[in-house]
Amino acid sequence: MDIDIEPKDVVRSAWLHSGDSQANFAKSLTKSQSMLSKYIAGKVPPPASVLIHCMNICGLIEPKSVSAADLASRICKELQGLEHTGTRNAINQLIDSISSHNRQIATPK
Repeated sequence: MDIDIEPKDVVRSAWLHSGDSQANFAKSLTKSQSMLSKYIAGKVPPPASVLIHCMNICGLIEPKSVSAADLASRICKELQGLEHTGTRNAINQLIDSISSHNRQIATPK
């Protein structure tokens, strides 16, 4: 059984899991309540930092090491088809954000 989890669902689950009001949860993400509402409604994709924070809250990130080849293989195998386009796009945005962050760290000022 394939389960397609959209970024908005991860953010909503983390917010509900927190037990906070939207305003307080948004503050914990250093975002406005209106931006949090847009993430939850799927109107705006959350940045990678928000997704990672929310995934940690929900327990979706397992503390184990996965090779890049194993991850690529899993994505190819489990996220094929048009119904997984949103998930693949979210993963791609996450990788772009991490790569950009790593380049900023590696570039001396």
